[in-house]
Amino acid sequence: MPIIAPGSDWDVHGCISSAGYSWCDILGKCIRAWEQSCDYPQNCLSWFDGCNTCSLMEGEEGLTLGICTEMYCPFSGVPYCSVPKPEVSIEPWLVTDPMPPVVNPFIGGHR
Repeated sequence: MPIIAPGSDWDVHGCISSAGYSWCDILGKCIRAWEQSCDYPQNCLSWFDGCNTCSLMEGEEGLTLGICTEMYCPFSGVPYCSVPKPEVSIEPWLVTDPMPPVVNPFIGGHR
């Protein structure tokens, strides 16, 4: 049995398992599970997987893919979040009515 040098155990994706790396299909790269999770980013509404664009939906197990384009791609690009969630949250009680009240001159009153 040949002796394998540390760090020379690449898998088909180029991840070195002896260094703790494994392939993450979602992110399209080698990750260490204790440093980064292999999940869709929580601040993302739409995900580009390298070929198709998919909506992300909140499910019981976190974010899952929703509706996707179904394109044929001979080559796959780098996955990324194509539409991030807006960082500003609007509280409903802070929203003012953009339309002023309508006053009917014949019967008076508002709306």
